[in-house]
Amino acid sequence: MIFVTGANGLIGSYICRDLLRSGYKIRALKRKNSELSLVCDIEKSIEWVEGDILDPLILEETLQQVEWVIHCAAFISYDSKDEDTMYHINVEGTANLVNACLKVGVPYFLHVSSVAAIGKDKSNQMVDEQSQLVNLEATTSYARSKYLSELEIWRGTTEGLKAVIINPSLVIGPGDWAKSSTRIFKYIWDEKRFYTGGIANFVDVRDVSAVVMQLMKANIFGERFILNAGSVPYKELFDRIAYEFGKKPPGIKVKGLWIKFAIFADKIRAGISGSKPLITDELEQVSKNRHVFDNTKIRTALGFSFRNLEETVRWCCQQIMQNPKQLN
Repeated sequence: MIFVTGANGLIGSYICRDLLRSGYKIRALKRKNSELSLVCDIEKSIEWVEGDILDPLILEETLQQVEWVIHCAAFISYDSKDEDTMYHINVEGTANLVNACLKVGVPYFLHVSSVAAIGKDKSNQMVDEQSQLVNLEATTSYARSKYLSELEIWRGTTEGLKAVIINPSLVIGPGDWAKSSTRIFKYIWDEKRFYTGGIANFVDVRDVSAVVMQLMKANIFGERFILNAGSVPYKELFDRIAYEFGKKPPGIKVKGLWIKFAIFADKIRAGISGSKPLITDELEQVSKNRHVFDNTKIRTALGFSFRNLEETVRWCCQQIMQNPKQLN
């Protein structure tokens, strides 16, 4: 029995499909009103448990007879107002899950983290698994929460848990384009005019799932692995998506005071509409990234080859356009 958190999210849904194809039984956690559209094709093949990752008793009950935990659940936001929520879900939730595994006796744990949790040296553009995040205050709230959640995993390993961590970069896949990284496709579909500088590190969601499956079989523990297929300027990523959609790509580069103005204007828009801002100070910080994440370790460990940008974007755009409800 495999227990999956975040099974109804982009990464979790693809992992669940691969697990089912390999003959595994899946138990998954969901909240009462969880959106299950991303797993509608496999929903009935999963044993669902209604509960919350912040409830230790539910976790202990749910983990009975579980051999592996695959922890995908996380709250992702680049709005500093969500910092407390991210801490509760990403850090406390992970701590609860680790504690429950140790108490019940679940032997194996795979944690889906993020490259956001890895340190970046200003003097070295290339980042690998040895890079340490030393200045928490200088990074985003999301990065801090993912770094602290990893500390909970490493604590668990000192107490006997066999765990491995993966650190995906920008995960590209045909999910709900109102959420997570798939919002990029919505932005291009709507023919927005602006783009920023910086470098986008990316990985296909199918490759993330494939690595998870291979790591489970490889029995590699006490390690972390960067999952990154490549690095391109944001303009190149936007242009590729626009080409596949047959849309006009963004043509106006924004920087400096223009970004500050965009953040201010979007706060006003969000306040009037009652929605969350799309452009924030922390998102601006991410968009300026010029670091490249080294995938040598995972390629060497598993002999793994990643899909390229063209193949990934073409597949995502085709999948999205086959869902007319999402395009409205």
